[in-house]
Amino acid sequence: MTQTWERRKRKTWITGTATAAGILVLTVLEWLAHRNTPFMMDDLWYSTNLATDLPLRGMADIVESQVWHFLNWGGRCVTHGILQMTLMSGEFMADVLNMAALLFLGWMICVVAGWKKPFAFLLASSLIVALNANVKMSMFWQAGTVNYVYSTVWIFLFIWPYLRQAEEPGGNPLPLVNLWILPLGLMAGWSNENMGPACLCICAASILYLIKKQHRRPGVWMISGSVMCFLGSIMVVAAPGNFVRVGELEKKTFMAAVYDRFCSMLHGGTGFLFPSAALLLTLLLFWTVCMGQKLRPAQWMLAALAVLSYGAMVLSPHYPDRASFGTMAVCIVLSLWLLKDILDRKGVGGGYVAGAAFCYWSYAVWQLICIQA
Repeated sequence: MTQTWERRKRKTWITGTATAAGILVLTVLEWLAHRNTPFMMDDLWYSTNLATDLPLRGMADIVESQVWHFLNWGGRCVTHGILQMTLMSGEFMADVLNMAALLFLGWMICVVAGWKKPFAFLLASSLIVALNANVKMSMFWQAGTVNYVYSTVWIFLFIWPYLRQAEEPGGNPLPLVNLWILPLGLMAGWSNENMGPACLCICAASILYLIKKQHRRPGVWMISGSVMCFLGSIMVVAAPGNFVRVGELEKKTFMAAVYDRFCSMLHGGTGFLFPSAALLLTLLLFWTVCMGQKLRPAQWMLAALAVLSYGAMVLSPHYPDRASFGTMAVCIVLSLWLLKDILDRKGVGGGYVAGAAFCYWSYAVWQLICIQA
């Protein structure tokens, strides 16, 4: 008995040490990648007052810039407003904020997946890099970091209470949720053209599930948060600047535009999102076919969020690889959730999971080294 306890203690120590070392290596490499990626491309434009082309001097310039942006180029005023604030703070402070957002994203993936362990955080952090279609432009280029990493953080913060309510219909609401759900709802809706409306659908599904299946009345916060998300989605989709931008980017015949959209979506699904979708489908098949289990309502909602956020890109004239970041992150959340359920039910298989995690971690490390070469 003593030998068994000692063996478990040694195994726990080795696992904990290896996990901490893995997280430390990833964090250091990500920090170096941030430091080695200067402000560039769109960053230089957003560093100016978009209405006057003069350097940013304060919040008044940012407000004026976003009004111009809303009317002339696109509706993502929240993300681009925050982008301009980080650009005004300078490269070092921007890198500090970026690193904090990236670590927070890894933690939020664990929170939404219900697996708040250091190993889960290491796996989430590794997958964010390893499954990413364009690591540098979505995570380290300043405009990409704010548009995708930052926005995914507040999107997960927003949908988490709704998924939690679907998972535990009788559970107590989170502290002060009636207050902080309002700005988060607006930010989630007013983030990216595909993720905002998809979040709104998840809110509606959660509310309908409580009413139809649980015969419960949704909390006030669920309704108010959904309304704010709806308003944000309208602002980002119906911005006059979007129509100006589409008019400049897509001067093609109708059939040519349809063909390009089809090819773009096909490339996005079979290229950019293939690694994360393949991992998720593997775990889904194992959970449903091999183990004979079913997805729970909250898990179905996450799966729908992934599908909707991908499908919404058909409305965009262009599907850049970095735009798959949000959908990829949703796939990672559901993958971790299923993996936790599999391990909890089987009680074995930790060695295989650790081996797979090491492979993803190694590839993530390689990716981070390569983008700095």
